[in-house]
Amino acid sequence: MVNIILKFLKRIKRVLVGMLCGGLRYSLNIIYILILPPIISTLTYFSKIYLKLKNVIRLLLLSKEMRCLENKKNEYLRVGDLGYKVGLESLGLPKEKINEIKNIHKKFKEVIIGKIDQDGFILSYFGKIHGLPTVNEEDFVKRIRNKIFIVSINQYIGVKKKFNNKYRFINEIITLNKLGLASCNVPAVLDIDFKNLSLTISYINGSVLREELAKKGAILRDREVNHPIFKDLNISEVWLKRIKNGRKFLNKVVNTEFIEKLYNELRKIHSSGVLIRDIKYGNVIIEKRTVSPYLIDFDGSIVLNKIEKNIFRVLFDHDIELFNLHFGTKKLTYKKIREKIKNRKIPYLDNLYAPAYFGYGLRIGNIADTNVGYGRWNYILKNNIPDLKGKRILELGANNFFNGLQMLRYGASEVIGVEVDCKQIAIGEFVKEIYEWVDNKKYNFKCINANMKDIPKMNLNKFDIVTAFCSIYYLDDESIKNLVRYISSMSNVFIAQCNREKNIKRSNPRTYVKASINYNLKIIRESGFSNIKIVSPYLYSRPLIIAQKK
Repeated sequence: MVNIILKFLKRIKRVLVGMLCGGLRYSLNIIYILILPPIISTLTYFSKIYLKLKNVIRLLLLSKEMRCLENKKNEYLRVGDLGYKVGLESLGLPKEKINEIKNIHKKFKEVIIGKIDQDGFILSYFGKIHGLPTVNEEDFVKRIRNKIFIVSINQYIGVKKKFNNKYRFINEIITLNKLGLASCNVPAVLDIDFKNLSLTISYINGSVLREELAKKGAILRDREVNHPIFKDLNISEVWLKRIKNGRKFLNKVVNTEFIEKLYNELRKIHSSGVLIRDIKYGNVIIEKRTVSPYLIDFDGSIVLNKIEKNIFRVLFDHDIELFNLHFGTKKLTYKKIREKIKNRKIPYLDNLYAPAYFGYGLRIGNIADTNVGYGRWNYILKNNIPDLKGKRILELGANNFFNGLQMLRYGASEVIGVEVDCKQIAIGEFVKEIYEWVDNKKYNFKCINANMKDIPKMNLNKFDIVTAFCSIYYLDDESIKNLVRYISSMSNVFIAQCNREKNIKRSNPRTYVKASINYNLKIIRESGFSNIKIVSPYLYSRPLIIAQKK
């Protein structure tokens, strides 16, 4: 009991010292982080109400928004002109039919080739189309919402959607334009008819994932809703049954690389501020030439501005949850991360070295401690290390990747970390995954599981900056000298953090000496770094040495 109380008091002391070192602004930030989780939970409910109110306002101002879009029509078409397009010859019609369509084009800009049913089957007006699912008039399944046609427009293949809803019509135009500007894998806008509420987008030359799964045996098509496997099921149960049935056949159609590419495309769309809300097999196209995933059907999407995107970040989890359901993945969501942290499901969390704050109230470890992790970065590192933009960085003693990931978040192009402890690496992989979820981007961080003294044997080439935050002094004297000398040959900038704390029960008393400023300065100067700056705040036990060559 006494040990528990002492441990608790020691932790409180470290928090208070950290907040004292960090100052008022830092202390207020820590308090804000601690009270944020319940606010986030409330915000999730508020966001749904907010979006409903926003939609009501949009509906009231729909006519005004329509006029605004009409004025921007040429702008939207210019963006579409730079997007994905395929020529008429790619469709799979016989040559004589292609020529027939070209002759019609001499009089008309647009030629309707056929209409598309609820399952994506084509009722062709020019005969069978090779490689595409076609259907006769009798078996054509009428679409539930919009009528859709496959057309030739200026001899490019297009898909023409006739909307019966202004809101959805406007939504699809705005979303495709935004995603086109972001170079996402989506169709390009080829033509807009505001009077008749029709939008023509480019045809993606490939196969619909739903149809490929159906060919392998999945019961997914709408024409199969009366199949025995759906007997006595309600609408929600049928929906879930179809997804699970499709998932059984996924590995016969696509591989894990394709699924990962599709997820990256989803995250790219999220980065543009678009919440899809309709992830399903029928909205994924496997492009024929590149075998890349393309997404279609955005009339039900929500476009968020920059402020909304940051405030309502957790809304994107709806898409991720749908993705996980359809593709059998375990991609992170706010809920999953929060549960993992709360239930301590993070690997080797008891061995955590660097506390981390991820945003949205998500944190691990004592973030008030300015000696390590989040506290150290905000207190001494981020405002003192040189400009990181575009820099290639080597981090010696990467621990759980926290500092390396912060350097990438602040603009570094690549960070290579060297870490000997496999447990810290395991924590680091999870930390990296969370930051990639938070920031909605991939980080170019690579970790080498090795002792930093072996760097000279690795042939890692040149770096703009090499860092050693409270790490290099654990090597023996000779190894430290050799390593710093080698660092001077691979980089013009070396940043080392010392540790002058005395009562920390080091197993080797010599380490106190090797962690001192004087010891490090001597070796750094002898290795050719002559331009040296020391950052040593009052009461702070871990001063920083920033060394550069002239």
